[in-house]
Amino acid sequence: MDGWLQKRLEKYGAWMDENRIAFSSRVIPVRASLADEQWVLPTEQVLRIIKNAESIALVDCVCRRHYKRCAKPVAVCLLLDGYGEKLIEKGAGKRISYDEATAVLEVANREGLVHLSLYRPDHKLYALCSCCACCCHDLQLLMAHGQSQLVAHSDYVSATNMEACLHCGQCIERCVFGAREWVEAKMDYDAARCFGCGLCVTTCPVNAITMVMKPA
Repeated sequence: MDGWLQKRLEKYGAWMDENRIAFSSRVIPVRASLADEQWVLPTEQVLRIIKNAESIALVDCVCRRHYKRCAKPVAVCLLLDGYGEKLIEKGAGKRISYDEATAVLEVANREGLVHLSLYRPDHKLYALCSCCACCCHDLQLLMAHGQSQLVAHSDYVSATNMEACLHCGQCIERCVFGAREWVEAKMDYDAARCFGCGLCVTTCPVNAITMVMKPA
């Protein structure tokens, strides 16, 4: 673990030891992964994050700027309200509208980025980031260093109609969390490893994947 990542882990660890946070980020399902009629609540949940914000600032992803391990878009992170205003005043953020913010999220989805909502110790949601596993500090700590307590699942997991599945492998390539893999030339899905980001749903060519409420 490099020094930059170690400092992040130490900061989160101290906050958790002091019971100031329960987790550092939470997975948000992509809007397109949820049918409007059947899944009104999660669709509204995603939109409400930015719709209820007093202001939205578009900023560069500090993780991808730091590591530069991929060619994913950099200007995809949204800071909300006072946190965003501070960066706008410093010239490090650009004020954008609700419609512009939804367009940013759609680009992030096409690029296979996971939407994470980030929290401060006061439990205030301050950012909605679109993350890659190779650069994001939270996803690195989760996937490469076993710090599963830092990232909270969304309220949903994906479900696959195996009779309809073509075993084309597109969802395997999109799954950041390793819940989908090849087993004897067929796609195998482990729901226990799914964090509910919905990226698999938006790439399935035959709509064999849906999102369902995570078991209590």
